[in-house]
Amino acid sequence: MSRPIDHFPDTLPGRLLVGAIARYFSAKFLGEENVPRTGGALLVGNHGVFGFDAFVLGALLARDVRRMPTWLADRHLWLTPGLGRALDFVGAIKGERASAVEHLASGDLVVVYPGGIFDSYKLARDRHRLKWGNRSGFARVAMMAGVPIIPVAALGVDDIYRVIAREPGLGRLLFGDARYNMPIVLGRWGTVLPRPAKVTIHALPPVDTSGDPARPEDVERVRAATYRALQTRLDAG
Repeated sequence: MSRPIDHFPDTLPGRLLVGAIARYFSAKFLGEENVPRTGGALLVGNHGVFGFDAFVLGALLARDVRRMPTWLADRHLWLTPGLGRALDFVGAIKGERASAVEHLASGDLVVVYPGGIFDSYKLARDRHRLKWGNRSGFARVAMMAGVPIIPVAALGVDDIYRVIAREPGLGRLLFGDARYNMPIVLGRWGTVLPRPAKVTIHALPPVDTSGDPARPEDVERVRAATYRALQTRLDAG
């Protein structure tokens, strides 16, 4: 199914936006040969505050790979007035297993951030450290769809903002869960504007997703391999 975002990068506004994002963050995309030009694949990455890493990844995929992905997003984001329509436009879907498998099996490039809000809102002292807990749903989804996982390590995204604390109640008020309490950040000139940090995204070699998605040990093998690949690349800087 064609989406508005599929053709946007080939329009003049789309090309200008892609170029502006890439220039602002001095963005580079390495390992693009690991991203398939056709067919389904699950791109799994680390997440930064306010999702600026997703903007950069989307711009680089459009520019260098000529593919626009489907984004798996937290279903709570659709509760924010106006945000749901924006997410629909850019090709985001609620992060539910059945729909993710369907998109992958139909040949879509799908992006997921397993750490979600925990990875995105981590404090400055935890920068460049994955905050996934024991989440393994992404591994099971890729195995069920029969597609490879491509780890995408975004270096520099934790330098766009410095998260100094979390406010105590907005997330609980809006979504009924304190994990959504907003980060208190310092951006460019001490404001909420993003710093023009240099962002380099490494698309790493595919992770083998063969195995039985109903066997916990097979799922853990895929999860652990993906985690190790990403964290090793982030540690290397």
